[in-house]
Amino acid sequence: YYPANCLETGYDILFFWVARMVMLGIELTGKIPFDTIYMHGLVRDEKGKKMSKTTGNVIDPLDVVNNYGADALRYSLVTGVTPGQDVPLSMDRVEQNRNFANKLWNVG
Repeated sequence: YYPANCLETGYDILFFWVARMVMLGIELTGKIPFDTIYMHGLVRDEKGKKMSKTTGNVIDPLDVVNNYGADALRYSLVTGVTPGQDVPLSMDRVEQNRNFANKLWNVG
């Protein structure tokens, strides 16, 4: 499966990991490991901080799905943000989107 066509990654590890993959791939095989890099934004907390296990601000998606539903979480992650930009995620926003999805469900 080498080389691949596309690598999807967050922009925060571009120089730490992706550049090393390219350099080592060319050095060891003579081929570029992928020809397209799709960089997406990061999910951040409501204060704009990068989510990290060490800082303790990580939100478990399974807990969010159990409390608010998968549709509310998906809708919260894809709306109100430009592709490639960071996604601020707060439980208030997820709750509002759950209520919105519930209204749509009740209309149908």
